Amino acid sequence: MKYARFDKGFGGEDFYRLWERKRIGYVGKLKWTKRLAAEVAACRYWKRYVDEDEWVIEGITLLYKATSWNKLRRVAIIRKARVVEDGQTRLIFDTDWQYEAIVTNLEWEPIDLWRFYNQRCCMENYIKEAKRGFSIDRIATSDFEANELDLLIKLLAYNLYERFKQDCCEPVHQGYTVARFRLEFFHVAATIIQHSRRVVLKLMKDFTNRHVWKRIEARVVALE
Repeated sequence: MKYARFDKGFGGEDFYRLWERKRIGYVGKLKWTKRLAAEVAACRYWKRYVDEDEWVIEGITLLYKATSWNKLRRVAIIRKARVVEDGQTRLIFDTDWQYEAIVTNLEWEPIDLWRFYNQRCCMENYIKEAKRGFSIDRIATSDFEANELDLLIKLLAYNLYERFKQDCCEPVHQGYTVARFRLEFFHVAATIIQHSRRVVLKLMKDFTNRHVWKRIEARVVALE
C-alpha cells in the first residue's frame, strides 16, 4: 500500500478525497482549532502509551467533521506532558498537556500514526541539504522547461552523492554533507607566489585524508 504524509499547511475536502479516491493511506497534521479542542475536551477515556520518568503520552481517536469537510473523518489526538515530581507523588496538571491532531484514513493506533507522521521531520534535513549543497532553490533561467531540467539534474547529482556515500565511503563519512565532503577531500591548501614576473598557484602535494580517499577511489573502481 502507498502512503502520504503532509503537514497542516495542506488539507481540505478536495485534498483528502484525492488520496481516498486513489486508495492511498494518508496521515496529515490538523490545525488545532477551538471547535476541535471542544470536542476533544469532552473525551474522557485516554489510552496511555508512554509512562516514563519525564514524559507521559496518551492518545484517543474520534470521528470529526471540520467545517470545510463533506463527511466525518478519523482523527487521532496525541497529548503529552512532562511529569512533575512532588516528593513521592508524580503530578500532571491539565494545563501541562500539549495536543496534536492527525487526520487519517488508516486504522492504526494513535501512537503509531504520530510516530509515522514524525518520520517526515527527516525530510527537512534532506531539503536543507539539497538547497545548501546543490542549490535547488536557485532559479537558473526565465524558462520553465529549462528550470525544470536544471532542478532534475541537481536532484540527480544529490541522489548520486547519497548513493556514492552508501556504496563507497567509510561509515564515519556517510553522514557528511556535500559541503563537508568537499572541505575534507577536495579543498586543497595552496599559496600564491610571484616568480620570474609570473604569478604561480602552488597546490599542496598531499592532504590529511589522502589514504582514506585512495580507499574510496578503489571502491569506485570496483563498481565498474
